[in-house]
Amino acid sequence: MENEIKILTDFVEGVISPEVLEKYIFENSNFEELLSDKTINLQGTYLARTNVYFFLMELNLKSLDGVLNAQGALELFLTRKGINFKASKKYKDEYSLILSTQPKYIDADMNFIEKYILPNDMTKSKLELKKHIKENFSRLFMYETKPPKWIQNAEWIIKNNKPLFFLGQLDIKNNDIFHDDGAVYIFIDQETGQIETITQLY
Repeated sequence: MENEIKILTDFVEGVISPEVLEKYIFENSNFEELLSDKTINLQGTYLARTNVYFFLMELNLKSLDGVLNAQGALELFLTRKGINFKASKKYKDEYSLILSTQPKYIDADMNFIEKYILPNDMTKSKLELKKHIKENFSRLFMYETKPPKWIQNAEWIIKNNKPLFFLGQLDIKNNDIFHDDGAVYIFIDQETGQIETITQLY
């Protein structure tokens, strides 16, 4: 299993890509045996009720959060196996960059962000990357006068990979229809003119 351990370590250290790791795991049955090893003590961790192999199989390694989760699980696995490594910070840095630049009134899916928000060239300086990401958020998530002030989690409507235009919100107070106060958030599809709403209550 030395070759398989080397592949896992290379992924964690950023030597091989998520695509290469995924190919190896699907084509080499040794990985299932290695990552399902019951002698590895995972008690007290988020993998306690499963094993690393099944955990990886459920991840989308084409998504940044999936890759980050895969790296974390394999770091835990290698640590419990007593194998030394130096984890790459690349994926964690990219994820942190997104979280720090995404406006609080937006909670877009990571797949959408990777496809439409992140620049193709991620080797630019951190300042340039932040500028590019902020510009893309502003260009795609447009509003009439103010962005939504969500009561609960952000729920900006995205249809066919296009965020709808935010028209505004209507406060709900002392209304007989609703048991609680809240707000209705009004969006419009600029291509079809169709209005869609999100309701959130306190």
